[in-house]
Amino acid sequence: MPNRPDRSHLAYAAAGFALAALITATVWFPLSAKRDSLAIMAVTGATPLALKEGVSAGFSLEVSGATERVYRFGRAALDAFAAVYRRTLEVSPAGEFEGSYRYTGIPVLHILEGIVPKKANDAPFDRPLDMVVTFVSAGGDRRHFSYGELTMTGDRDPVLLAYARAELLPAKPVVGETYAWNKQRGPLTGLRLVCPAEPTTARYLDDVVKIVLFEPVVDNAGLPPMKRDGRCRSDSLTVVRRGVAAPLSFTGVERTSVAGWVRTGHGRGFKGIAAAAGYDLRSLLRRNIPDAGVEQFFLFVACDGYRALFSGREIFGTEAGRRMMLLETIDGEATAGGFGLGPVEDYYVDRMVRGLTHIVVLDDVEESGARPARVE
Repeated sequence: MPNRPDRSHLAYAAAGFALAALITATVWFPLSAKRDSLAIMAVTGATPLALKEGVSAGFSLEVSGATERVYRFGRAALDAFAAVYRRTLEVSPAGEFEGSYRYTGIPVLHILEGIVPKKANDAPFDRPLDMVVTFVSAGGDRRHFSYGELTMTGDRDPVLLAYARAELLPAKPVVGETYAWNKQRGPLTGLRLVCPAEPTTARYLDDVVKIVLFEPVVDNAGLPPMKRDGRCRSDSLTVVRRGVAAPLSFTGVERTSVAGWVRTGHGRGFKGIAAAAGYDLRSLLRRNIPDAGVEQFFLFVACDGYRALFSGREIFGTEAGRRMMLLETIDGEATAGGFGLGPVEDYYVDRMVRGLTHIVVLDDVEESGARPARVE
């Protein structure tokens, strides 16, 4: 009677065949996909203008500050993020055209979504909507954002950390002339902070190596303590700047309204579609703070201590900022808790502040907050 093969040998043989099949499939599918792409291009005659590009060697990023731990991303980690393409028309803060480009990059939202901010154990609100996010270059230059404008807003024109750039050149250049309008030439040598939704390059930054999160230092004297009490009410509004408090005036402030405001929260989802009316936020701030503008930050505080921080560039320098309002009514009824803050273009409504009591003006978040150490 012939000897039967040992079952363990059969198992090893089966595993070997499976491994071989897996290797074959792993190699064949990418090659097949590549051949399919080439075949499609050959048949259609299409020439792709944008091809997937990888992160170059030497690129890295650190996220630290008020975070649960220090996060470090090397080339491979950065390359794992889903990338997007964005075209930009870049204008300097002085109004000079700086060029048109196409960037490949990582939306900052994708990075911050995986970062755990560090809040006090007894903090009543777990969302870090009162934090500053600072981007630091290898040379120590900084650009400041509010956490909310990077995470709560829509992502049609997201703030990017770009790792590849291509000049967009005219299809029919003048014969014999060199197109000289693009001031940025050559490949990126480090991560470039790109803000497609903003009208100028004031917050663009080259060679970003670090992101730092921190809470701005605010004098809490006279501000409502944080107690997470949605039943409270505000019957007056106060502006606080450099320790001086003054009642908010509505004299000469423009009114505004919005219809079809889709409200969905980060935590509990859909809250309804509403019509809202109230006061134009830009007009309100400028009537009460004549020099209010892009350089300041504004902290909005509710009667239960809930806080939302906005940058002046977001309020005064974007289309979303033009639509922000001080809420007076929603669907024809007075807003719960008195006046509220309505960033009606936000994707999530978490920065909507009910029972608003104070608007705190921060003239320099680096002076009022812990300045991150210089990168050497």
